[in-house]
Amino acid sequence: MAKLNSIDEVITSMEARFQPEQSKGIVSRYQWKIKGDKGRDFCVFVNDGKYEIISGVVEKPNVTFETDDETYLRLVNNEIKGMTAILTRKLLVKGNIYLASKMDNIFK
Repeated sequence: MAKLNSIDEVITSMEARFQPEQSKGIVSRYQWKIKGDKGRDFCVFVNDGKYEIISGVVEKPNVTFETDDETYLRLVNNEIKGMTAILTRKLLVKGNIYLASKMDNIFK
């Protein structure tokens, strides 16, 4: 996969990277809060083999990820592992950790 250089590119690429079989039985709102000049807030609503992108912040997400735009792009481009980002406090995860761990399998 080519390097993704913006959040818009990441969102556009989600259709090709989505793994519907990995999301069967999962119904979850994954809220992303991304700070920085190129940051933005959006939610990935995974619903049993389908997904939808919702712009902005949703009420009662199952998982909230907070990071900066640079770290987010490094995560998506596999330049930094999620656990490393968490341990170095570049990624904050709130909510259902089990569902959070599924995100890597839902989008390749």
